[in-house]
Amino acid sequence: MVILLSLLQNCSKENKTVQEEFSYMATMSAPKEYPVEVHIGVLTDDKKELICGVPKAGVTTGSWQYDGVEAGQGGNKIPSHLDLTYVSYAEKKFWRVNADVPKEKILQLFREGFMVEGNPDSNGEIPWEEGTYDEITIGAAPGGVIVIWLSGNHHRREVCRLQAKEISVNKDEFMRRVDPKETQEQFYELSYKILVPDSIKTAIAQNGIPFGLWDKYREKYSYRFVLAPYDNKDKITGLYRINYNGESEILMDAKSVATYKPDSIPYDINFDFTKYNAEIIFNDEEMLRVFGELKKSYPDQPIDIVLVPGFMYNDFKVVVQCKDKKIALEKFKVKRVWGG
Repeated sequence: MVILLSLLQNCSKENKTVQEEFSYMATMSAPKEYPVEVHIGVLTDDKKELICGVPKAGVTTGSWQYDGVEAGQGGNKIPSHLDLTYVSYAEKKFWRVNADVPKEKILQLFREGFMVEGNPDSNGEIPWEEGTYDEITIGAAPGGVIVIWLSGNHHRREVCRLQAKEISVNKDEFMRRVDPKETQEQFYELSYKILVPDSIKTAIAQNGIPFGLWDKYREKYSYRFVLAPYDNKDKITGLYRINYNGESEILMDAKSVATYKPDSIPYDINFDFTKYNAEIIFNDEEMLRVFGELKKSYPDQPIDIVLVPGFMYNDFKVVVQCKDKKIALEKFKVKRVWGG
């Protein structure tokens, strides 16, 4: 009896270890228009012991909706704290975030995971299998906005939003090549000139940096996509969505597509229809305006984004509808259509 009890206890400990340790890489990202670069950063555990560094992989070049460059930093312990200092080149300043992160939420998301396509079986059928996240990505947007996501295999979920504080860092402590004749202001100005896109320089000169935009992206609305085919026979059988808040997922069947759920405004959506497929890019300003208007008119009502394809899906009309109010979109882009 004692031996059996000991075996059960050991088995329980092993299962607990398996459930609480998930391997991941750490990456750093930022909106591509507003590049940043890590000065020093670490993820630590409950005891403030190092798990891994935030990778110093140079200037970020991706976008808010995608992960940064992997540079050999990662771990398998769930982090409890982030301490990160970085430079924002468009803002010409350094920021530091030194804050706890929600360990239990991260652990729960790892455990929940998601369904992914597996390898074809002997009949050529592709089964759905359980998967989970393999990256922790830290995003830095203007105004000291920090968002952390878990991501993996076309799925991305927000963990938390943190606020960094402006901090003074001597550029000579940051730069790999020190120029004693260069002042701090000259460092900022030269970096701004080289690293910030010309179109963004013009936009900043005219309207300033759009502080608060990335928090607007995080607002969620109850909505779904609906197909209104010309022959009344087709339907959306699945989709892969990327939202402006950086979250993404695969909806693998018509039932999940037809269900209303809270999401931020859509960015890049790949639709699977019965015969055709289409990829549509949505405009953030238009979607924020339209969704905001409908939510103001009907605060507790779900929203439909209705796709109206032309013959053989050679074009689309898109209408956003809530109860009896309809607003036709004008700034979306059909990136590609294939199949048939």
